[in-house]
Formats: sequence, structure tokens, C-alpha cells
Amino acid sequence: MKRIPIRSKRGRRGVALLYSLLASFAVATMVTGMFAVTFSSKGITEVKVKGGQARYLAEGAIEIAKNSVQAAIANWSVPGNGTATINGTQIPYTVTATGLNTIDTDPSGIQTIITGYALEATVAQNGHTYTAHRLINARATPVFQFAVFYTNDLEINPGPSMVLGGRIHSNRDMYLNSDGTLTCNTNYVRAVGSIYRNRKDDASISAGTVQIRNWVQNPFAAGAPVYTQMNSISQMASHGVTTTSGYDANFDQDIDLNNDGDYNDPNEFQSWALGALAMWAPAPTYTTAYGNTVMDSAHGVTEAEVPYIGSIKMFEPVTGGNYAWDVPSHSYQAVAAGTGTHAKGYYHSQAGLTIITNGAGTSWKAYDAAGADVTTPLKNAGVVTLKSIYDARQAGSSSNSTKVKVTEIDVAKLNTCGYFPANGLIYASSYGASTGTNAKGIKLKNGSQLAGKLTVVSENSVYVQGDYNTVQKKGAAVIADAVNLLSNSWDDSKNSSSGLPTASATTYNVALISGNQDTVGSAYNGGLENLPRFHENWSGKACTIKGSFVNTWLSQYATGSWLYGSNRYVAPNRIWSYDTAFNTVANLPPFTPMAVTTSDAAVW
Repeated sequence: MKRIPIRSKRGRRGVALLYSLLASFAVATMVTGMFAVTFSSKGITEVKVKGGQARYLAEGAIEIAKNSVQAAIANWSVPGNGTATINGTQIPYTVTATGLNTIDTDPSGIQTIITGYALEATVAQNGHTYTAHRLINARATPVFQFAVFYTNDLEINPGPSMVLGGRIHSNRDMYLNSDGTLTCNTNYVRAVGSIYRNRKDDASISAGTVQIRNWVQNPFAAGAPVYTQMNSISQMASHGVTTTSGYDANFDQDIDLNNDGDYNDPNEFQSWALGALAMWAPAPTYTTAYGNTVMDSAHGVTEAEVPYIGSIKMFEPVTGGNYAWDVPSHSYQAVAAGTGTHAKGYYHSQAGLTIITNGAGTSWKAYDAAGADVTTPLKNAGVVTLKSIYDARQAGSSSNSTKVKVTEIDVAKLNTCGYFPANGLIYASSYGASTGTNAKGIKLKNGSQLAGKLTVVSENSVYVQGDYNTVQKKGAAVIADAVNLLSNSWDDSKNSSSGLPTASATTYNVALISGNQDTVGSAYNGGLENLPRFHENWSGKACTIKGSFVNTWLSQYATGSWLYGSNRYVAPNRIWSYDTAFNTVANLPPFTPMAVTTSDAAVW
């Protein structure tokens, strides 16, 4: 505190006189004040409470506005003004672009688009007005620049050893476990919730080895990686430490055996919040930069917004749409602008080629980007065939012989018929989809070579048969209610009593966005290792996937529960990796969605 100098005795006498007068005044008013405070304190409290309510409502509206910016960008919309409803109070807010629009590129080449917005919300309540302001930066990263991206709990529990390269993210909790060795060769293991070293369906199981790369500036650069184990229950016990689930978000001890202030000695561990940062920091020999590989809610990881499942719907309900349900045709038909109840879903509206099958699975129509009917030329070229296949997971039991109706697209014939979509987007779906064997499906075959970059989207299940995008590899994606992989040996002969057909080694160079089910209690959803669904005996056979693995919604139709063995499938040797070509934006599949986060730049 700054001291005020006293320069003379006269000055000191003046100060003393002032203090004396103040003291006299204080005594004279003390009794009056004692009575007055009784009556005024209640009013002051009410002013503070009412003023505080206005402030909290305005700041709450700003948080809702911030979330709306994330959702809008993730779903290909322009963020705009809106109204927040909090405890029944409607609060308008404004969203204004600040002009900040730049691209941030990290050392490995991953690019993030940064856009600035100014948010404002004003609340007038009980005679009090408060305006909240905030500047935010929205960071949009192509979702296929993640090796693994989940909006729900991410469970990784492979039987055989498995290596994952590239960024691994969950908007909820992450569970890491393995019967063999799970290796995460990445700079980025993040969970908005918590990271656990056990199975979600059985918290007592903390098995195998999980090793995660220590941070380096460019994880894709050549060089021998340095890994640090994320210890299981038994591995921690070997250090003399009893834990709930190993070294993870549950670990809240500081074990400094010699009390020297560090945790570098044998059998010493720091609690998770700080210990995880230190454990997966750069190796001691790495000095060019600094970062941390493993982070969760204890380290402030924030949620990344992604498109919701409506984006893959054939039609979405809207007020004043251009389509309405037509009972005689059992389909949505165009109506006068603004008089309908539905609009095309995002991918349907953007498609360069659309293939729609009727509910009975007996006929189909195709349209180009301009909406012109191209059914006849595609039919003459043999591009589309209507058939059915046996999906034991959807059938639910070996006694159910019903097959799933699918619309089969011969990609090789599409390549040469003159109607391969110029913008690289195919939307294909069937009316009348439901659960079980009524889930409906789209099947892609003969897709080893693509005429151009290609994204195939469906609100149904998609089945990819045989080598896909292996000749002159291009950016490719499949986005569906569920993605199923069929080997080169698949011939549609499987039925409820045939037993498992034998798979053969097959390679898929494709990014996947697939629905899944939640693990509930002891009912396991199959984890990341079974996000793409299998239907054959892959024992000893290689399933090679180079791309990205994304789960952003629960399956709406393909809701059959995961089950291993029986007439479902036997797992392959999984050779799965992130496609580093996706580090370059020009190589991404068409219409790659964005994962959007926001951060505060200024608040007042």
C-alpha cells in the first residue's frame, strides 16, 4: 500500500483535528445509524438480489448464445441473433461477426478455422437493467482430422493389441482397456468428462497394457516415439499402490515417499489433475516446445459441437417447409414454398446425386444436383440393384430369417456412366425404415477405385463390400446410421442357418461416421473396435482401415445389440490407422463436417 508522507507538525495537527471532528460526528450519529441500518439493510439486500438476478440472467443468455454459435457452425449455418429462455424468462441476444477469420495450423499440419463473434444480452427486471458482453473465438476443425472422435462415452477395449495414431477425443468420458496392448501414438488424448483405466461395463476390469505417447511438437514426424504406461489396477499394485481403477481420473493421492517435493522417485505418483500433465509431457530430452498429451475435465477440456443426426435425415420437420407427406405415394412431395411441413436434410439438399428407394423396396428414383430425374440412364448402366442381405445383429436371433432390404450401388459402373456426382456427394436412403430387419440399407460394391473424391450419406445402414478406395486413393467418407464392413469374399449367401461365411483380407481407405448404442450396465456396445460392424468369420484375416472413426449419434434404426460370436461375427486382425493425408484440407472427403469449440476472448 502506498504511504502518504506527512511533511510538518502543522500538518500533523490538522490531521489530528480532522480525526477529532470525525470522531465527534460518529458518536453523535451512532444511535441514529443503529436504527437506520435496521430499516435500510433489507432494502439494500433487495437491490443487490434483484440487480444480481438481472446480471445472472444476462450472463446465462450469453452462455446460450455461445452454444448457439457452436451449433450453427457445426451444422453449416450462419450464427445469428436469438432468444434464450431461462426459468421462464425470455432474453434476446445478439451475435455479430467481429471480422476475425483466420486459419491456425499446428506443427503436424492440422488446420483450425478461427472466427470471432461479439455477443450481447440485456435484461431489465424489477427496475434493474444489466447488459452482458462477450467476445468469443469459434474454432472449427474438420472432424476427419481426428483419428477417433466421439460425442458419447468412448470405450476402447480391443482383444488383440491395437495401435491408434492421430487425435483421440470424447465429448464425454473415455474408458481405456485392452486384453493385449493398446498403443496411442498421438499428441492428443482428450475427454470433456473423465478418462478411466477400466471397462465401462465392468469397472473392476482394468487389464492389459495401455501406453500413450509423450508429447512431441509433430507426432507425425519420423523418430522413435517415447511412451508412458497408463497403469492398470494390478500395475499400480506392483508399485505398492492400491487404486480404484488404476492411474486415471479416480486417482486423487499424492505419494511422495521421501517428502522431497517431487514425484520422480520409484513408486511415487502425483494425483491425476497435475500428475497426468507431468506424466505425458515431453520426454526429458525434448526441449524445443512444451505440451501435454493426456487431458480431461480436470484440465479444462471443453466440448466440441458436431452435426446432429438430423443432418443425415432424408427430410426434417420445419415450419413453412417446401415438402409435405403425401399419403397415396407414401413419400414426401414438393408443395408451394412455405406451405409444407418438412425440408430436405442438409446432406440430401446438397447432394450431387440422390437415390431414393420406396418403402416396399421395389422401386427407386435418382436425381442429379439440379433435381433432374436420372433414373433411366442409371438403370440402363446397371448402377442400382434392389436386393436383401442377412444381418444377424439386426435379426436379433438365429431363428429370425428375415433379411434387410438394401439398395446396392455398383461404384465401378457409376464411375463410367457419366453421373458420378461433380461435387462428390451421394445421398441414398429408403423410405419406411424402422428397427430390426426393417432398418433398410445401402450397399456399396466394386468401389476399389473412385472416379473422384466421394462422400456417401444415408439415414439407413450402409454396407461396404470389398476393397474400397484402394486404387489411386482419394478422400472418401461414409456417413450413416450404422456402417457395416463386408470382406472381398462376401457373396450375399449368409442366412440364419448357414453359419458364418469366411472373410478374406480387405482394405478400406475411408473415413466413417457411424451411429452406435450406449453401454448400459453390463451390456457392452462393442467399443471403438466394433464401431464398424462385421458379419463374417474374420479370424486370422486382416481388416485394414485408413481414415477416421467418428461416432456423433446413437443409431436410430440399426439398434440391434452387439454380440460376439454365434451367427454374428468373429473379429479380424485390426490394422487401423488415421489417414495422415487428411492433415491437408484439400485431401479431405467432400462435405467433411466440423468439430467446433468456443473460447472467451473478452468478457465485460
